[in-house]
Amino acid sequence: MSIAREILFSVVPAAPANSSNGTDDEGCMLVNPSQNVIITGAYNGIPQTLILNLIAWSSLIILFTVLRRTAWNYGRMALVQRTKSRWTNLFYRGGDNDALVERRRSHDESSNIDEGFFTWLPAVFRLTREQVLAKCGPDAVHYLSFQRHAITLMFIVTLVSIGIILPVNFQGNNLDVDVSTFSKTTLSNLNGRSYWLWVHTLISISFLPISVLIMRRCTGRKPVPTSLTGTIMITNISKADRNESTIRAYFAHNFPHIQIIDLRLAYNINKLNEVQEQKDMVNEALFYSDTYFKKTGKRITVKPKWCGPELDALEYYINEEKRLKDEAKRCRAMVLNDPLGIAFLTLPSYQLAEHVISHFSLHRDWVLSHATNPADIIWENLSVQPGVWYVKAIVVNFFLFIVLFFLTTPAIVVNLFNTMVEKPESLSRISSIIFEFLPTLLLWTMAAVMPAIVAFSDKFLSHWTKSQQNYSIMTKTVSFLLLMTLILPSLGLASAETFVMWTLHHQNDTMRWDCVFLPDKGAFFVNYVITSGFIGTALELIRFPELFLYVWYLLQSKSKAEKSYVKKAILYEFPFGVHYAWSIAIFSITMVYSLACPLIAPFGLLYLMFKHVGDKHNLYFAYGPCDMSGVGGGRIHSTAVRLIRISVLLLLINMAAWAGLRAGFEARTIILIMASIVAFGTFLLLSPFPSCTPPAPLQAESSVSFPEYVAPALTRPLESPPSSTPTTPDYGASSPVTQHTYSPEPINI
Repeated sequence: MSIAREILFSVVPAAPANSSNGTDDEGCMLVNPSQNVIITGAYNGIPQTLILNLIAWSSLIILFTVLRRTAWNYGRMALVQRTKSRWTNLFYRGGDNDALVERRRSHDESSNIDEGFFTWLPAVFRLTREQVLAKCGPDAVHYLSFQRHAITLMFIVTLVSIGIILPVNFQGNNLDVDVSTFSKTTLSNLNGRSYWLWVHTLISISFLPISVLIMRRCTGRKPVPTSLTGTIMITNISKADRNESTIRAYFAHNFPHIQIIDLRLAYNINKLNEVQEQKDMVNEALFYSDTYFKKTGKRITVKPKWCGPELDALEYYINEEKRLKDEAKRCRAMVLNDPLGIAFLTLPSYQLAEHVISHFSLHRDWVLSHATNPADIIWENLSVQPGVWYVKAIVVNFFLFIVLFFLTTPAIVVNLFNTMVEKPESLSRISSIIFEFLPTLLLWTMAAVMPAIVAFSDKFLSHWTKSQQNYSIMTKTVSFLLLMTLILPSLGLASAETFVMWTLHHQNDTMRWDCVFLPDKGAFFVNYVITSGFIGTALELIRFPELFLYVWYLLQSKSKAEKSYVKKAILYEFPFGVHYAWSIAIFSITMVYSLACPLIAPFGLLYLMFKHVGDKHNLYFAYGPCDMSGVGGGRIHSTAVRLIRISVLLLLINMAAWAGLRAGFEARTIILIMASIVAFGTFLLLSPFPSCTPPAPLQAESSVSFPEYVAPALTRPLESPPSSTPTTPDYGASSPVTQHTYSPEPINI
């Protein structure tokens, strides 16, 4: 019998008849406990895990504080890189633009708000909503608002769990254990037919309306695009029709009373974008070398190859600039001569765009839809055809499922380590440490690596918009995280492979029902939440992968003149999909086990608070702005709210399953099942945001600004002078805005 099967099935003699009053903890633990301890074995190692995590967290915070000021301003990358110029903000209209300009003036001096080593922490708390909105965009505001409401909900859950549920659990005497034992605080301490369990039932049901009321206040109203423009995205255009004159003539013939404001074709800019990035780096390096020579009278040297000779930087970069400029001209000409089957048609208003889409003739194969904001479009991915995209999606998701199917939890790896045939004494001591502290750390590590795998695979899929990419990453990551860290461990399983073996087990095997929804195993979840709250959030602040990549790029630079461009190239957009998934996963674990193991609730609240502070810091100081406020961009925020509600549904299912396994099909079980059904129906039909507040009005002005749907690589002038510092655009600076006017003549539609 394999190790995986031994986790759930047992061939030991049958338990005595009175075994209902206790559980065979050792046979049900996900990882076999060791007899040796590092600090203390009280409360199933929870105090020990807390102490070790506090030590690690303090060390990581000190390391981060030093790195963000000394390691080339790493950790303040988005703050120290100032913009010399800023395009007109295209996502705010009318008076909103004026207010944003005023906020921008005060924001220009914001780089001085954290001059000291530890002043970054109070600086984070002093950041206002307007500052975050001006620099990071509305998506960051929605995300932080989501976290604040989740913290409020978890605060209520913590008060109820510690103030009501914990004393109730202590009232039981189902387990003949010492008061200082962790099992005494769990639901298993109450008899399966105890009347005290009605308290858990009523409280779990009450969490349903509380979660709905709190999360529906998130952001005030449903996130909508900040500017619903009248631009239509046309796809599937045949090669014969891929020119502006043909498209204009068709729409002028079929919609003669509608004025066309702008028409842009999309192009395959991948090669041009690479050349432009190299040219930008050379421009920055040339400017730096020239300025350095004028100020010091010394010339910088450059090594084109690691083992090659050193050359004069000015001469080298002048020659490189000329070469790349010529190559960019050739690439630009080739790109413009071969448009993609995609076009962006801008009309005077959103209503007219809706009219054209609904009345478009079907005798052509063109596909019309509302275009998202230009900043939301990943222009490099438009060259991927829909048919190719679906093939890639099937292949990538299949291999992703296979990999994560066998690696859903690291518990089986720990068991394999423990079952080695021959272990020297030194290895045995290491094994003791592993089994006392590292299982939760391994689980957190896998939970951190798995979203990176999902994110990398989704970028390979080449989504057309950032909003769709982040939404796909969030949904898949949440699914795998909940399966890996909540569902399978709750069933006493080590991986999804074991889940299949569980469903197909041999009839002679004895099912260990004590292992299913076993509250005693809650110590494992408590340790996991503690590790995520301390070590996990501290590592998110440091961002070791980005730091290593930053150092690698610096080492690869040919001269110190190129290091200024590296600081610009390393500035990434905030990965909303991954961070939403982490927050929702820990919230769900805490919510599901808040009544079975009340001690988990304070640490879940601590995690959400630490993560909120860390994410707010990273959004403002470490990452560039990411805009997903186009058509469909609010879906990731509304789905996150729904997933918070689903965690309450999982709590009801958990309580119903526990009641059914311990007490049978009685009144309490029936009520919990009915509550689960009602919750499922409510979450399915109820909007995650209140509908009482009207959405933002559509544009109705006679003279408005229209975004220009052109890839940034095509808008860069080839003769542009370099800036003195790497420029980092704030929110709304991702694409230019063109001023168009049209005559507001009456239009009959």
